Amino acid sequence: MDILIIGLSHKTAEISNREVVSKKLITSELRYGFSKELLDLKGENGRNLINGIVVLTTCNRTEFIMDLPSCAVKGEPHFIRGFIAEYFFGAGCRDSLLYVYLNNDAVRHLFIVASSLDSMVIGEPQILGQIKEAYNEACDFKTTGQFLNRLFHKTFNCAKTVRTETKIASSPVSVSYAAVELSKKIFNSLGEKKVLLLGSGEMGKLTVKHFLKCGVQNIYIANRTKEKAHQFIEDAFGLNEKECLSVIDFSEYYKFLPQSDIVLCSTGAKDYVLKYDDIIPIIKIRKQRPLFLIDISVPRNIDPEINKISNVYLFDIDDIGKMIEDNVEIRRQEADAARELIEINVKEFMNWKESLNAVPVIISLRNKVKNILETELSEYIGEKKEKDLIINSLTNKILHEPTMLIKKAYLNPGGLNLIEMIKSLFNLDLEDKNTGRQDNGEYRNSEKQDGRSRIKIIK
Repeated sequence: MDILIIGLSHKTAEISNREVVSKKLITSELRYGFSKELLDLKGENGRNLINGIVVLTTCNRTEFIMDLPSCAVKGEPHFIRGFIAEYFFGAGCRDSLLYVYLNNDAVRHLFIVASSLDSMVIGEPQILGQIKEAYNEACDFKTTGQFLNRLFHKTFNCAKTVRTETKIASSPVSVSYAAVELSKKIFNSLGEKKVLLLGSGEMGKLTVKHFLKCGVQNIYIANRTKEKAHQFIEDAFGLNEKECLSVIDFSEYYKFLPQSDIVLCSTGAKDYVLKYDDIIPIIKIRKQRPLFLIDISVPRNIDPEINKISNVYLFDIDDIGKMIEDNVEIRRQEADAARELIEINVKEFMNWKESLNAVPVIISLRNKVKNILETELSEYIGEKKEKDLIINSLTNKILHEPTMLIKKAYLNPGGLNLIEMIKSLFNLDLEDKNTGRQDNGEYRNSEKQDGRSRIKIIK
């Protein structure tokens, strides 16, 4: 079996080209139809070029992860790339728009993508969920098979290891997420805290979303146009989220300051909306309980002098930007450690892949020994059940060490001579109907007879 990945991403193709591909794969029906077309491709010998396929499509990338028969890998990857390029971009197009990864490089690329090292924002969690969705969809299409199942399970395991054993995703790198993380550092728990949002722009929406995910139950929204605030809630939030949101008159937001623990300001006003003299009485009413102010407006809407007041914490867009810049650098440094973990996982998977080549030899050798034992023991043991138990037991004991030796030989570049010697010594005929591809398939499919293994997506 060989692994082939063909695709394009935000790093290799303009958005106009990515749109052409994504539009032709926008529904599951279109993805299934194209998967079938690829699976129907034939080589010169009339055999299928592709055994299985998973189609991954996101706003930043489209990739076709394929399982090829080992005998197919000659010029076939370029033929497949040409077919894909013509399907999406028409005859005479440049297939150089699509990158090609094969075997080691393909496994490494898939692990890197799943671990979010190839994302626009290193460490973002969305790509792993998208890969799981693509795999589950392929399982529904029945276009995976045992080999791709094993590859994707190893991919998910690798990505999990990267996220748990490095800090690649521990530092916020978006303004909205950073604002919420800062709030958690000040208040520890946000569940009972009240948030006041001044303005209803896109950044405010994203920040409110993060606050809701952290369990905040009371968020007041004030906009100079009250109707716009209502529309903001209607367009951006679900039914359960709306229960935690309240629209207030912008002219009355001062009344809500004493009970608000966190104030997020993004109004677009030309002057300060909150001034030093406004906050002094507020902090007295709050009896020195901490007040966290987040100013993501340009120009600033909150007087920076407020930061001098005890128990008031003010962060503006530059403060958050500096924190994000530091966090991006942390993620870049952690990416080096992540790549080391990925290399370990690539080696483990490729060792497993190479060990599959030993299966026909092992099965043929086992059948050879079983046939000899069957002949020799038949005249001594009449009961079939007892005889089969003895034959299996003896076969396992006789061939345990040779089996380990054969597996190791396939992982050693110089081990093929030993394999040939074993085949010659025991006169093994790997094309025999009892030891060929059928037995090889049964051996590999013993883990999952249905050839499918779904992944649960946790969001």
